[in-house]
Amino acid sequence: MSTRTQADRMRSAGWVCLIGGLLGAALFYWVQTRALDPALDDRTALGYTRSMQHEMGVMMGHFGLILTEWQARLTTPAGEAVLIALGAGLFAAYFFRVAWVLRDDEQD
Repeated sequence: MSTRTQADRMRSAGWVCLIGGLLGAALFYWVQTRALDPALDDRTALGYTRSMQHEMGVMMGHFGLILTEWQARLTTPAGEAVLIALGAGLFAAYFFRVAWVLRDDEQD
């Protein structure tokens, strides 16, 4: 019989989820940056970004520009890798929280 408690097993599962998620995010970033197409920006299409930002500002105002910038950053390989890492961190936090509650119950 194992001497590890249920809280220890939950904590171990949390670490496995966290490390696996971070490794998965790094692998995703590495694969996506190798297969990345050239971006359509001012380096490849002179004035494109400035024109697009102006039109967004006219149509949706300052808040629309902010949301468009967030959307553009989150759809890059780095942004998606950060979202994967955050999701893994939240999932691992669930296991750590359960382990903490179980440990408190065992001590009472």
